Amino acid sequence: MIEAVKNDVKALLQNNHDGHGFDHIDRVYQLAVRLAEKEGVDIRLAGLAALLHDVDDYKLFGDDSADNLFNARQILARHQVPEDETERVCDIIQNMGYSKALKGIRPQTVEGCVVSDADMLDAIGANGLVRCLAFALQRCTQCGAPIFDGKVFPELNLTAEEYKKPNRLSDNFINHFFEKMLRLRGLMMTSSGKEEAVRRHEFMIVFLRQYFEENNADEWLKYLDAYLKQL
Repeated sequence: MIEAVKNDVKALLQNNHDGHGFDHIDRVYQLAVRLAEKEGVDIRLAGLAALLHDVDDYKLFGDDSADNLFNARQILARHQVPEDETERVCDIIQNMGYSKALKGIRPQTVEGCVVSDADMLDAIGANGLVRCLAFALQRCTQCGAPIFDGKVFPELNLTAEEYKKPNRLSDNFINHFFEKMLRLRGLMMTSSGKEEAVRRHEFMIVFLRQYFEENNADEWLKYLDAYLKQL
């Protein structure tokens, strides 16, 4: 059944190349299974939620789909997942994600914490960097948004509504590290997730230092140091 669900998700997201495609889903699934094993929780439940967590993402399918989980429920029904398990999977999905966290909405079960951590872990480190760059390059093509603008500093402490606002002036590849990615280590909810987040967090800092040095952006090196002291 898990393989059948994977195939449905792969078909649904096959044309996505902005960091939310099936490669991301598969990594989150593998991470969620690993974390679930370490935390001693329901692997099947965590795995299903991980596979389906983006099939109704508001960025891809709109707010109505995100609110009602049309695609997730359809896939679960197609593969005859019991109603009680379906509701547990949907509860996990509806209580995870960075924009939800900005509203104070977090998973209420350990399985939900596992999937949330797995999703956020894939948003940081090497894969997080690649995903962020893929999304930024797509925006470059669509609306001319820069990869880095040394004159435009990040907008910190954004609300969920401000974070989701399209085409914000500060919304570029480098600023995204400060507006979201470097904050994710502090949002991990399981001991296993926290441990994994440390390595990925440090990798991003090394990258940013190198990037600013190569671009002679001394002001940004100072900004990075000051930012890290406040985390």
